[in-house]
Amino acid sequence: MTTRLWSFLMNVIEIATGSSFRLALRVSRIHYNALQANIADAVVLALYNAYKPFHLAYLAKYGAWKAQLGIQKGLTAALYEMFAQLGFEKINAWDVAIASVYAKGTVRYQQMFPNGHGPFQHGTQDEKVEAINSLSIAIGADVALAAVKLDVDNFYIAITLAVDTQKTSIETTKVKSNELEAARVEMCDAQYVDLGSLMAHYVSNKVFIGTFFDLLTIRNITQMVFQHAVKKEAVHTVVERTIEATDQLEIENDGVTELRIYLSDVRDGAIGAMFIIVPAGGHITVLASDLGDVTTQHFLMVFNPDTINKGEFTIDFL
Repeated sequence: MTTRLWSFLMNVIEIATGSSFRLALRVSRIHYNALQANIADAVVLALYNAYKPFHLAYLAKYGAWKAQLGIQKGLTAALYEMFAQLGFEKINAWDVAIASVYAKGTVRYQQMFPNGHGPFQHGTQDEKVEAINSLSIAIGADVALAAVKLDVDNFYIAITLAVDTQKTSIETTKVKSNELEAARVEMCDAQYVDLGSLMAHYVSNKVFIGTFFDLLTIRNITQMVFQHAVKKEAVHTVVERTIEATDQLEIENDGVTELRIYLSDVRDGAIGAMFIIVPAGGHITVLASDLGDVTTQHFLMVFNPDTINKGEFTIDFL
């Protein structure tokens, strides 16, 4: 029979932050800053010195993970653009050039486009790449199509390299993510140890102990961090919430598109005259009053104006 772990031995800090690396960063930052603010107390000073390496390690791993995410997203966006180019510009140019030598409907033309443009526009990435290779093979040593074959071969080399580079980047992101997860667990364990130490010294002053921890997050009363994607040319309702004009929001644009943030009086409300722009990769802190009228507009909205790529964001209520 498996012995069930005593609930008081479950690290609630680790459980509360398990769904979000950004949330874990917030929890660690609040704990670290609270310790630092109270280092005049000898007990707290010792806890601060012990916790600092875990906090800094998490910061470093988080930074490396975020940087790698940016690299991966950039490579992915570039790759999507290449496949979009293949499905329209390239295949049409190749078709026109080949049809000028071998008219559509001829046997030779059919050898190069047995299934029309479909294989270049539909299917998996690997299938589309293979369609380019098949076209090159079909052209072969045809002197009349030498210029077309050169362009086909060059694009095949470029897109194959782009696919391989993006796949390698995805694997690197997984490694960085695993490293960050390990650092998160260690950081949470270090906070849990601090909780025990604070209890040992200040058990009669539990309110004081609570000031060292992000209780809103740990208790999961109110969600403070929101991470999501927003479709191209679409709006996304982040949350409905009553906020004060002086409340601050930390906004990170995690994607490759510009995003516009605003308040609305209705769910899925369209963007109006008042909004802030966060460029791709941008990281800003704004007042709620910068986003709209907080007295009547309680829906926090994100609009992605890009016509090709989805957007991604993280919003932290400070």
